[in-house]
Amino acid sequence: MTIIPREIEIQEKLSTIFDELVDQKEHIRCQLARSRQLYKQVCDEHIFSGFSTEVAWLEATQQHQQKFLEYDAHCYILDILTDYRNMEGYFPEYIDMLANLENIMLRFAREERYEVSAIIKPWLQKLIKSL
Repeated sequence: MTIIPREIEIQEKLSTIFDELVDQKEHIRCQLARSRQLYKQVCDEHIFSGFSTEVAWLEATQQHQQKFLEYDAHCYILDILTDYRNMEGYFPEYIDMLANLENIMLRFAREERYEVSAIIKPWLQKLIKSL
């Protein structure tokens, strides 16, 4: 039985989480495309009804904006992690990466952008648990 050094185990876990994040971003991108189509349909119905379906239009607007925010936040997290990833797909400065991601999450919270902070938090926790 071979013993895998702890550092390699950490790097593999971080890479797995990175791949999960990429998959989640793509899943959200597909949801965003569907949300955009639904939003367009609701906008058209709102216009054709003589602007009498305002509640449905406002709900569709809010849902589409939320999905866009979620997608944008995932892209932002990926950009941060990619900055710390080397050519072999490892994260040699993962402690700095986690500290940076935590600072960014806290900055969003201080700026009262709680939605973005709430999207970052579970990914940060998952990365921390991998250590």
